[in-house]
Amino acid sequence: MQRAAMNQDLRVADTPSVYLPIDRRLALARGETVPEKAQGTGLFADISGFTPLTEALTVELGPKRGAEELTVHLNQVYGALIAELHRYGGSVISFSGDAITCWLDGDDGRRGMAAALAMQRAMAQFAEVRTVSGRVVSLAMKVALASGAVRRFVVGDPTYQRIDTMAGETLEKLAAAEHLLGRGEIGLDETTVEALGDA
Repeated sequence: MQRAAMNQDLRVADTPSVYLPIDRRLALARGETVPEKAQGTGLFADISGFTPLTEALTVELGPKRGAEELTVHLNQVYGALIAELHRYGGSVISFSGDAITCWLDGDDGRRGMAAALAMQRAMAQFAEVRTVSGRVVSLAMKVALASGAVRRFVVGDPTYQRIDTMAGETLEKLAAAEHLLGRGEIGLDETTVEALGDA
């Protein structure tokens, strides 16, 4: 039964729609385009602990079976986080290593902060991941938020691959904030702090 669930997860990952941010998918469904210039909040969530988990699963199960088991864990973690992000109207723009870069269009920081808190709550269920041999690996996440303007565009050759991307000063602030954070922390840029006020 576990293998059937894993195969279902892999089939879902092979669906083209999972490679498009949800806001772009919805725009395409309506026959619209995503504006190139946007205001909102960027959210960068970086997960730590996947490397020790990968090593433990490889030692216990071997490279092939360990990779399959890791995929199950990745799908569970990212599924829980993305569900929370979507609840607050956010879209995953890209995956990079153990991190996701997200966008909450039209947000002044409030929805972004609520999403970050909800994602941290969802992450708590993965604080102790137990492997087949009983080894416990701890997963945690840090989240950076920055609000402002970005440029959204798609790059690449449609014959091979096209990638949704963002650029601008807001992304630079997001990257700077992320480097200051530790496991379990949420960091905000000054613009987002000001927008939140006493909230």
